[in-house]
Order: sequence, then structure tokens, then C-alpha cells
Amino acid sequence: MMKGGKNGRVGSGQIPRPRLTGRYLVLLAFALAFTSGRAAWGQTTVVVQFMNGRSGKPMAKFKVYIGFDNLKARKPLVLTTDRQGKVEFETDGAKTFQVHPVALIPCGEQPKGAPYRDYSVSEILRAGLVTRNNCGRTKAEPLPGRLLYFARPASWWELFKN
Repeated sequence: MMKGGKNGRVGSGQIPRPRLTGRYLVLLAFALAFTSGRAAWGQTTVVVQFMNGRSGKPMAKFKVYIGFDNLKARKPLVLTTDRQGKVEFETDGAKTFQVHPVALIPCGEQPKGAPYRDYSVSEILRAGLVTRNNCGRTKAEPLPGRLLYFARPASWWELFKN
């Protein structure tokens, strides 16, 4: 014999409701605060991918400093590229950032002795950006949310001079 709603009848029209205990309410509140807080703070993720301008291959395990337009309020990030040559970071509301690769020479993006270029976060998120490549013939298309940075490894002599 099968029992249903309050009065024991099957199909009494009552829909069983799940019970919300205090633990579930706390988890729900935390999840809502975390997801809405990220959007309210203007945190967006940007990917910078380093590609060898000569070979077109990703440049893994290189150290990169990322500086922001509000340097007094935020210290530069120190990141290391992964196997795909990528570093990923949150902008925390910054409008621009600079890329400072270590032991890499930009392929025409930056003349020697010139100040570092400011990259627009909104432009990268909207359409993506690809730096100039004077090291070889490798070409690429921009992807929204990604800065593709062509560089080459510095020679021993170039490292020694700096």
C-alpha cells in the first residue's frame, strides 16, 4: 500500500518541498556572495600567451612580470608560463597592464630603450590582441581575452649585457 500526502492519499495535489537546513543556507549565501562579488569588483581574467616568433611554438617556463596602471595600489605579479606558454591573471579593475618578460626578447613589439607598452584590458577582452612579429613569419589571429606576445629567447650575450 502506497501512502501519499498528509491525508495518505496518492495524488492529493501537494508537491513535496525539499528541506533547507542551516548548513545549506550558509553554503547558498556564500556561493551567491562569491559570484556576485567577483562581478561587482570588476575582476576579469586575461591570458597572455608567449610564442616563439621564429618557430611559432609556445614558450614554457619563462618568468613574466605583469605591471598595472595603478602601481601604487597594486604590486606587480610574478608569473611563470605553462606548457602552452600562457600566464593567466585577474585584472582587479585595472584598465591597462604592462608585460615584462625575463630572458625573452620581444619580436619588434618594443624598440630597445623604449618604455614598456600599456595594453588595454577592454581591447583585449573585446577583440584580443597580437603583437608584431619581426623574428619570423609566424602569424596568428587575435582571440577575445588573449594577448598573443611574440618573443624569442635571449642569447647568452644579451643576458650578459643586461
